[in-house]
Order: sequence, then C-alpha cells, then structure tokens
Amino acid sequence: MSSTLAPSTLSPNNPITESSVTSTLQKLGASKPSQKDLDDYTSLLSGIWEIWNKVDDVPDYIPAVDEERFPRKNVHRPEGDENKYNAWAWKADVQDINSDGTGLLSGKTVCLKDTVALKGVPCLVGTDVITDWTPNIDATIVTRILEAGGVITGKAVCENLSLWGVSCSANTGPISNIYAEGFSAGGSSSGTGVLVGRGEVDLGIGGCQGGSIRIPSSVNGIVGMKPTHGLVPYTGVVGLEPILDHVGPMTRTVLDNALFLQAIAGYDGIDDRSTSGCPSPSQVPDYKQMAKEGIKGFKIGIIKESLDRPLSDSRVSDMVIKAAKQLEELGAVVEEVSIPDHILAPDLWAVIGRLGATKSLLGESNGRRGLAMNDLTEKLLPLTGDKIDKMFCSGTNTLINGVWGWENMPPALMGKATNLVRKLRDSYNSALDNYDVLITPTLPMLPTKLPPQDASIRTLMENAAGVSLNTSAFNLTGLPALSLPIAFLPSRVDDKTQLPVGMQIVSKAYAEGTIYQAAYAWEKNFDWKTFA
Repeated sequence: MSSTLAPSTLSPNNPITESSVTSTLQKLGASKPSQKDLDDYTSLLSGIWEIWNKVDDVPDYIPAVDEERFPRKNVHRPEGDENKYNAWAWKADVQDINSDGTGLLSGKTVCLKDTVALKGVPCLVGTDVITDWTPNIDATIVTRILEAGGVITGKAVCENLSLWGVSCSANTGPISNIYAEGFSAGGSSSGTGVLVGRGEVDLGIGGCQGGSIRIPSSVNGIVGMKPTHGLVPYTGVVGLEPILDHVGPMTRTVLDNALFLQAIAGYDGIDDRSTSGCPSPSQVPDYKQMAKEGIKGFKIGIIKESLDRPLSDSRVSDMVIKAAKQLEELGAVVEEVSIPDHILAPDLWAVIGRLGATKSLLGESNGRRGLAMNDLTEKLLPLTGDKIDKMFCSGTNTLINGVWGWENMPPALMGKATNLVRKLRDSYNSALDNYDVLITPTLPMLPTKLPPQDASIRTLMENAAGVSLNTSAFNLTGLPALSLPIAFLPSRVDDKTQLPVGMQIVSKAYAEGTIYQAAYAWEKNFDWKTFA
C-alpha cells in the first residue's frame, strides 16, 4: 500500500486538523500519540483527504441507455380504475422500436418489481424514506427484456425496502391476495405476484432475498423461479445483501417461466454474484425445451424437516406430499429424505440478513465489483433520524438488530454463519447426489389475513412469522428453487375462503432445466385448481 503524504499546499477546504486524528483514535479506543506522531498522522490524513476529494470531483461513470431505440413513453403514476388492485407503482410503455417480432419475448407484456432500475421512470422501493428517486440507468435485465421483444408496461409495487413477506408494508398501501380480498398477497414482490396472477401482464420480474419471489408466487397461485445465485444479473437492481440477492421470473405457467428465464439469464460481465459455471447469454440452455423432456426415472426427495416447521399447517404439508406422490404416475420415484441442517437455515439467514442488510442500508457494504447505484445512495444517505422514523418496522428492526449486533456480538459471527452456509449447501448437494430434485412446501402455512392498519409492531411480526422458513435456505445457498401452485385449501380464518398452496422444487446450481422438467410434468398432467 502506497503512502499518502500531504502535498506541499493543501486545498483551502481541506478539513483535517489534529482533532480529526485524536477523535478517531478515541473512537477506536487507542491512546493519544506523541506530538510528533500526531503531526505525522494528521499530515497523512490530510494527504488521503486530498486524494479522496479529487476522486469525488471526477464525474461518475454512468452506462448509457439507448433511449432512441427503447423510448420511455406515457410514464405516470396510475390512479383509480387503472390501478384498482393497488399493485402498480408506476406505469410506462417501453419497447424496442427495432423489434422484428422474432424475439423470445416478442409482444409479451412485462412488469418489473419496483426495485429494478428503468431510466426515466421513478422508483419507490415501497418506502417514504426515498421520495424522489428516478434512476439514471437501465438494469441489465431491462435491456435483455427489450432486446428479446418484451414490452415493459410498468413497475410493480414492492414491500417496504423489500424487507417484508406480507403485503401490508408498502408506502402506497396494502395489496390483497388475488383469490381472497383482505388476505396477504405475500412479499416482497407482492405487486408482481398480483399483476401476473390477475393477467394484467404476461410476465413479471421479482426480486428475492429470503423468499420474495416464491412467497407471492405461492400465495397467488403462480409460478416463481429464484434462479441460481448470479445466473440472472443483479446489475441495476436495489440490493439488500449480496449473498442473498436474486432476481427472477414470475409467470402463470411453467413454460412461460422457462422462456422468460432463458431471455434474461447469463453473465453480463458486471455482476460479481455470478460465479464459476454461470453461462454467457449465448450459452443459456433452452429451458422450455428441457421442461418437456419428462421425468421418467427421476428420483425425488421430499425434505422431511420441511414438513413440520414452527407455525406449520399440517394440511399444507399433507397436500404437498400428495402432490409430489402424483409424480410416481409419471415414472418418478418419490420418497422422504432427511436433511437435518435444513432446520438451521432460518437462523443463519437471521445473522447474514440482519447484519448484512444493516451494512447495505448504512452504505457500509464494500468489497464488490459491479455497478454502484450512486444516484440511489445519494438519496438514501445519510440515513438520518427523520428517515428512520419513516421506515416500516421491518426496516427499523433490521437496523436496531444489525447495529447492536455489529457492536456487541462476537466479531466472527458473520464469518461463522457464512461458513455454516457452505455446510448447509453441502448437505443439500449431498442429497442431490441421490435425487434429481428436492421438494418442500413453499410456505408452511396458508397466507394470513392482512393486519389492521393500526396494528402494533408485535402484531405485525406475528402476522409475518414463518413465511420464509422453507425458502430462505436457498437464498443462502444460492441453489435454484421454484414455487409451483398445486391446490387450494380452505383458510383457517374462514373455511369458505380458498387459498393457494405452493410446492417448492429445488435442485443443484444451474439445474434450472431439471426443476422445470419436474414442474412441467406436474402442471401438464394435473389441474392445480381442482387437485385435492
């Protein structure tokens, strides 16, 4: 590391004094240095400030967006009948004027979770903490959708800062389940789940850190794929914690999901979440064709530990077992498999999710190679008290937990959790050496009734408890996981209200094609709306 000696002449606005050094050392718990050392440290800090200030004055590098080829039209916040389900954050019309109609997504309408950057279209991220952010870039997946002939019709509401699994936290108000007014539409990709499920768009993009693609897919009866970590570039999407961040397709059918994934997948040369094995866009498999290959000879393992989670509804577990067993009719072997480490996954998420998200919210996450969304950072930070006061309780609680944890828990806690995630992944992979796919209930229970607007923090937390018990493991491990609708069950709140049940299908990294085979085999041969 080179030294940073102060220049002979300092900038007039150089703020460094001796107290800058002494106060910093005091915060670190170090003793006051000798005057000679203090003079030297002050000079060195003055020197590094000069360099930092020079870099800060250099114009940012912002990737260009071809707005002539992909013009942004009719950008507006929809009201009234145009947004009667409260699921649209913004509407727009963005498409490729050079499209020849032959692209994978030609003519298909698409909504984006309102964490995906679309230049010129405001982004709410479900919160009042940021009130006037209009991104200056397009996410990689935006470009890929448009180049494939897709028509982006707007941004779907997401839960507050993407930190909630029940559809009641967005600053724009609650969203109801498409099958039951007043029940949760899941989260955090709640708006996408509703818009896709109701047919307002053909395809939707969801984001996922602990289950936020699969949870709203499960409770609204659609198909949601959380791909292998990094398979779909996260470039230009608001992140929470790089270990957990995923983005993927939400659709009404398996084949549409497979087609959509093919259009958006592949390393983009920017996102460092992509790791060994990630294909380039030209090498992405034809998932739709793979889905049709059948499952004769498949071995399918139902994870025993996923069936009796805290707060679980035994009817949900029984229905998932029944649905999985139907695959035996199609030539598969289906049996239970024990993976004891599955039980620890939510606890590991509680370490990495809370500590990691806190660093991101405070602007202290580092060590990344990729595209920094500096225009968002400038809106969010500094995270002052008045901004925290506007947060939904999930954000405030994350910060309380994270700040206290970093200051008071053992310094190796984050590292230990990271190492244990490797053990968790090895446990799943060991099982997947013997099985083509693994199965769990997506949620251990049916969607809950939305809490009242004046609900206490405790009531809100109880309302959301348990939703990610089976999904968070696969954000941690990065393994691909899909939620497939399999049945309706009557609500415990009102037995006349029928709510969807989702089955989660998991496989090894980059084995999305195998998951689609199992999912399509079930979808093709059984009608989930009448299955019982």
